[in-house]
Amino acid sequence: MTNKEVTLGIDIGGTNTKLGFVNRLGFCLSEISIPTDSEKPFSDYTERILVAIEDLKSHINHEVDILAAGIGAPNGNYYTGYIEEPPNLKWGRTIPIVETFGKKLGVPVFLTNDANAAALGEMLYGVAKGMSNFVVITLGTGLGRGIV
Repeated sequence: MTNKEVTLGIDIGGTNTKLGFVNRLGFCLSEISIPTDSEKPFSDYTERILVAIEDLKSHINHEVDILAAGIGAPNGNYYTGYIEEPPNLKWGRTIPIVETFGKKLGVPVFLTNDANAAALGEMLYGVAKGMSNFVVITLGTGLGRGIV
């Protein structure tokens, strides 16, 4: 994997959604934040994400090849690919996030709970690197925790 080859990271929050291109070493090559606006239709959100991805690409001085996308979301279920009964999103009880973005992006898409994604990131690249037991607390529009 080179700097041309990236993973798209998407962190869906109740207020804002953050997107970034990350290389294999964990370096963020470009990042952006957009309002989540979950009171608007989910189809509007998916289109705004696609525009944001193009904006991300414009901030890098070379072409990128998106190999996969990882999404962290409140009540994101890794096994079903759905956001299930999210406490701070208004798109419905179950949101087919993996299927939707898989079709739109044409790459493998993975989903997990946002606090678990934060814990995994800290374990692989952050302050918890080398630790086998720790807790990450997330605080934003909602409250979450990831336990390793």
